Amino acid sequence: MNAMTKISSASADSSATEVRFPNESIVVSSTDPRGVIQFANQTFCDVAGYSVDELLNAPHKIVRHPDMPKGVFYLLWDCLKSGMPVCTYVKNKTKSGGYYWVLAVVTQTENGFLSARIRPSTELFEATKEIYATLLDEEKRENLSPEQSSARLIEMLKDAGYPTLESYGIEALNLEFKARGIIAPDLSSSFLLMDELAEIISDMQGLVNSIEQGFERVRGEPVNLRILAGRLEGAGAALGTISQNYDAMAKEMHSLVGRLHDPENGSLVQMYSAVSQGRWSMQIAQLLNEAHGNIAPDDTATDGAVLLKEHHERLHQRSRARLIEISSIGKSIPDICRSLRRRINGLDVVKLLCKVESGRMRDVDSGLDGIIARLENFHDNTDRHLADLSAKASQVTQKGSAL
Repeated sequence: MNAMTKISSASADSSATEVRFPNESIVVSSTDPRGVIQFANQTFCDVAGYSVDELLNAPHKIVRHPDMPKGVFYLLWDCLKSGMPVCTYVKNKTKSGGYYWVLAVVTQTENGFLSARIRPSTELFEATKEIYATLLDEEKRENLSPEQSSARLIEMLKDAGYPTLESYGIEALNLEFKARGIIAPDLSSSFLLMDELAEIISDMQGLVNSIEQGFERVRGEPVNLRILAGRLEGAGAALGTISQNYDAMAKEMHSLVGRLHDPENGSLVQMYSAVSQGRWSMQIAQLLNEAHGNIAPDDTATDGAVLLKEHHERLHQRSRARLIEISSIGKSIPDICRSLRRRINGLDVVKLLCKVESGRMRDVDSGLDGIIARLENFHDNTDRHLADLSAKASQVTQKGSAL
């Protein structure tokens, strides 16, 4: 059965009719830097209803649907021109006036751009359609320029929980890839390991967040100690010194924690980015490899076949390079944890001095016992979280090496 006969019979000539194509189909095209089509695979022709000759050397906007917000394409081209790959949902029109939805992954090539597109089916796709409808309405109602619309789209994605277009695209492709249910046998173990790594790194981030919350809860305790020292006058002089020491050590420790979760350069952020981008590149590489395998040996589109093959290999190498980074970054985390635990021991010494002072002031209703209890709880929880964090970092290093 060829690709055309697999296209849903719902693709009759009607502007209200959606063309649906099988999960295993991949719509592929390449363009020059201006967006002029240089290659279109047979699936693209079948779904869009054009012949190869009609598509070649035509602008890619030949399939642009008026229901698509201008801001989506502005943002797409802006990212591509800066060297960033893009993954987003697109509604296209057919030659007969119908439409079809795709999740499009667009990457740069040496001579332009390459796009691989699959049929979407996830909840994120449904949510995105609502975002597009809202954005399109705002464009018309407020006469937004493409640039203004793209800025509004970024705001809407952030509201949906995606801080960047890249994080949204990575999530979209991962969800659609899994819903598609087609994984190359030789990659199944790699994808499984990457999912496990992503889960472990997410757990590590949760542990660091718990440590950060602990710092927030005891942030005011050195101030409480200084207030108490002032209230007790001469009897509380030692508490003033203890407060200064604790504050200085806690700030140093908090700075070390920042090396783990800093939003730009933190070790955990780098590791999650590496596994996400590594998985993303491997997923695209598989799609391109599938599309290459569907080109008949006697097909005249030899340039397109070569492009798919070369880009598949390039993406596969990029994936491996990103995944190798995970083990390297993970090795630094146990050292940070050990440094943090040493500082917890130092804070314990300061806490012990507080207990000594509490014993000396047993007859004074100082409130010191409450401060000590809160510090003790913080120290115990932090020490436990650091032990778990170090153990999970070792798992990341071990699993990352297996990739």
